[in-house]
Amino acid sequence: MEQGNNVSELIRERFVKVNREYAQVLGGKVYAEPSKIRIEKELLSGVGTYEFDIKKTDIRNMREVSIDRNDVFIPNFLGVFLTLEDNSKPACGVLSSFPLYNDGVNPSPYVAGFQNHDVEAIYNGKFNWVIDNGVLFSSYPMEHFRVVPQTQGDFALDSNDQAVNLQTLPEWNILKSCELLYPRITIAGTRDHKIRVNFDGAGLTFPVTAGYTPKLTLYMDGFLIKGGCEYFNGANPNASAVGQW
Repeated sequence: MEQGNNVSELIRERFVKVNREYAQVLGGKVYAEPSKIRIEKELLSGVGTYEFDIKKTDIRNMREVSIDRNDVFIPNFLGVFLTLEDNSKPACGVLSSFPLYNDGVNPSPYVAGFQNHDVEAIYNGKFNWVIDNGVLFSSYPMEHFRVVPQTQGDFALDSNDQAVNLQTLPEWNILKSCELLYPRITIAGTRDHKIRVNFDGAGLTFPVTAGYTPKLTLYMDGFLIKGGCEYFNGANPNASAVGQW
């Protein structure tokens, strides 16, 4: 994954190119805006296949963001994250690029977390993406999405030599925790997208701190083009372009 100024310049060039393409043929009627796609699936014990519907219509929380069938989305970064949802405060789900552990017995720097290490099996799995009948990713290694920051949470001893949680937030950056997609990929809402995470989940359990629900979260950072699929003529830059271009 590239970092630094080169990535920033690449993203800027992509943004300028997309807007220029639409301006040339549609007179500025359609333009790109920074946006995201975020879809969640509950992590279930014994289940090793999860499919994400990026055109999901039954959105139940503001965290999730899908695309409309008339829209185009150009992702720059892709990630699959773990989310621990506080059942009493579902709006506060935080993306995590590595498993947080809290077994309820030993001191932990995290208020909530997984109570065993079965969740690590996810990172031995594969990421698959099929557009219509064309394969974009057939077996992308999930290891790419496990990003452990240089600074994790911490705890200390109080005056009674009891471990207390300092609730230190780990060093984290959404772009450093995602994979840069290169070459550019175009997602057209009119096409069928099957995005799956597969791993060997047989016999595995994913218990977490009481009151929380574990989820897998697909996240893409990129450009949304509202109405980008509505112009079905030869002048539309995305009329026939789906996939890498």
